[in-house]
Amino acid sequence: MLQQVKIACALHLWARALAGLGLVSLAMMLLAVSGGFPSQAWILLAKSLPLMGRLLGAHGLSALASFVGVSLLSLTWGMAWAMLLWAGIGLVRTGKQAKSAPAKTKWQRNSADNILDQGFDEPQASLAYAALARTPTPAPAQRLKASQSSKTEQVAAISPETRAGLITPAMPTGEYERGEMPGQRLCEPINAGVGIGWDAGITRKHKPNEDAVLAMRSVCDARGRLCPIALYVVADGMGGHASGRVASHLATHTMMQSVLPAVQQGEELNDTFLMDTLTDCAHLANSVIHEYKEARGVDLGTTLTAALLVESTAYIVNVGDSRTYIYRQDGGLKQITRDHSLVARLVSAGAIAAEDVYTHPDRNKIYRGMGEKDNVQVDWFVEPVQAGDYVLLCSDGLWEMVRDHEIEKILKRCLPDVSQASEALIKAALHRGGSDNVSVIVAAV
Repeated sequence: MLQQVKIACALHLWARALAGLGLVSLAMMLLAVSGGFPSQAWILLAKSLPLMGRLLGAHGLSALASFVGVSLLSLTWGMAWAMLLWAGIGLVRTGKQAKSAPAKTKWQRNSADNILDQGFDEPQASLAYAALARTPTPAPAQRLKASQSSKTEQVAAISPETRAGLITPAMPTGEYERGEMPGQRLCEPINAGVGIGWDAGITRKHKPNEDAVLAMRSVCDARGRLCPIALYVVADGMGGHASGRVASHLATHTMMQSVLPAVQQGEELNDTFLMDTLTDCAHLANSVIHEYKEARGVDLGTTLTAALLVESTAYIVNVGDSRTYIYRQDGGLKQITRDHSLVARLVSAGAIAAEDVYTHPDRNKIYRGMGEKDNVQVDWFVEPVQAGDYVLLCSDGLWEMVRDHEIEKILKRCLPDVSQASEALIKAALHRGGSDNVSVIVAAV
């Protein structure tokens, strides 16, 4: 109950006003019960202390018992006033934080600590290296050393343009495609098994698209034979003055330059190694974004969801509210990732219904993102997949506009044509209002 009140006060002015009215009412009640301020018990205790010797001589231990009773009553009133004062200070601080927070920002800086301190358990990679976030970023040539001898089938990435000279990525063998205009709409297959949709949306069609997507397919010689591997990433940037697209650009390019080379260097492609690799690379991406932010003094960040497919297993990570799903013809659509958003916490706490996530005024506020701190908690998942399954990655620009059951219907109607499926999902999001950038990857297993 207390946890729900804290969340409500952090989000709503009416909750803070109601809490303040409650504190004033409790203070008035305490004044009436205790006989004013200072309380009668405090006054009596102050008067009896100098006369304690005489009272003991005249009345014996009965005077001591009365003195202890007055002392306990005084202590009770003191604790009650202290609790009221503590609650009042907390309410004032909450109000100041709410006023100082940017009205239109998607990233609430102080929310992460507030919510994580309430005892929520977060899945995290058991062997993830927290120190990696503080490790200097290796040079692109070093990260891609292993890729020089790899058997790369195809590499494709779509990400917003950033300032000239920001990044000059070293590219492995293959094709590299990029959206040239910030508002360009893209719905085309990367190859027969991957379809990508990328659109600035309707509301933001004249602004830079802050989403970035990455699709890579390769082959490495492991387990005594050629092993196909694939990496898919969606990042939803946050920050004004085009800083969001810089953050998402940094995230996708860091993943591009680190994940597959690290996998190709591995001697044994087991679950522990692959999951640790993907998680560590997500930490590296966070470190790159954080270093950029600190060096330039800008406020930026991004969400991230990534899926690494190796044979019959999908290794998935996420930070923020971009999602990864798995679609199976006989099993339907299954959301794998969890949203790191305030409304998701309100749902888990029972404060709002699951359907309210789509209409709640604070639905775009997330409490965890890439680049805010030098280290970040990364959720990870290991999911078995099979031939005929499809992996769907998307930004909140899709799932906030199109409900999960509608996404499932579109996939059922369009697949196995992944290009048609990605285009239909983009059109559905735009038809529902297109209030945000929309990014979709539909990939066949």
